Amino acid sequence: MALRGSWARAGSDDDAYVYFADLHTSGALLPDDDDLLRDKAEAALRLYKGLRSELLALLDVAISEKGTEKSANLGDWLPCRILVRDDDGVEEIWCALSARASDDGFVKGELRDLLFAALEEHVAPALFETRNDWPTGDVEWFEVVRLGMR
Repeated sequence: MALRGSWARAGSDDDAYVYFADLHTSGALLPDDDDLLRDKAEAALRLYKGLRSELLALLDVAISEKGTEKSANLGDWLPCRILVRDDDGVEEIWCALSARASDDGFVKGELRDLLFAALEEHVAPALFETRNDWPTGDVEWFEVVRLGMR
């Protein structure tokens, strides 16, 4: 025999089953616009945090293997390239994030901006500049930044 608290007493005015059945019947248990907006915001945050984590992990590998270009599809979706060079005592970190996703969709500039900001924060203090070139050749569809550190 299951024990039921006074909140769930069958037939009483405060019967939980009746209460929730009434909410369901009236549609109040269904997600509303605020719930859907929150779900989208949480999904966007999860995506950003995952991409950021993978970007910084790729950077750490590139730092440990200076001079060797590293590339990955962050989140199996966002093509990324990182190259760390040491030129005359100045360490340069080159990072390229694609404007085109691996599924041929476009990557919003705001997302790339947030990821570049996370990169800059991770290696601060650094001199940050956007570039139209890549040290080892062409990078079509990529946005490039270079960070210089002493």
